Amino acid sequence: MRKVIVMFVLLFLSVGAWAQYAGSGTIRRVGSHIEMDGERLSPEARTALLADICGQDINPVWEKARKGRNTGLGLVIGGGVAVIGGGASLLIGAITSVIGAAVGGTVGSIGGQESAQHGAEEGARAGKPLITAGLITAGLGIVSAGVGIPLLVKSNKTLSGVVDTYNNGIGLALRF
Repeated sequence: MRKVIVMFVLLFLSVGAWAQYAGSGTIRRVGSHIEMDGERLSPEARTALLADICGQDINPVWEKARKGRNTGLGLVIGGGVAVIGGGASLLIGAITSVIGAAVGGTVGSIGGQESAQHGAEEGARAGKPLITAGLITAGLGIVSAGVGIPLLVKSNKTLSGVVDTYNNGIGLALRF
């Protein structure tokens, strides 16, 4: 009985020591690329590497997730730019309306009270197209980012899952 216990203790200690060593075949994901031993793999090397993971060709999964990641990233960046541009247009339109109302009211006051009111109303309408364009652009940017963020998160999770499957396979991996 003692020999069995000693054997299991030694086995446990050896598994713990082995798990701390990440061998030279370990890969890691950097964006939508794979690095092995600190060097980025070429597309051909990546294709060959992912061709047989646990008996399956993972290349289609990788490519779909990579395209999804790039699309999501583009939507998030484009959406952010659209929100900033729409906000700037909205601000410029509001300033134009305020200045237009002031100038229209001042110039219209030469013709009397009714003319001043008409000039102020016309001046206030000057910024309305910019305000409308800014609201539409910012709204489209928010929708774009709202679609891009979940796509980016899902694709990144899939890419990381492929790398984890390669590194760990279906065996036991302990890291301390």
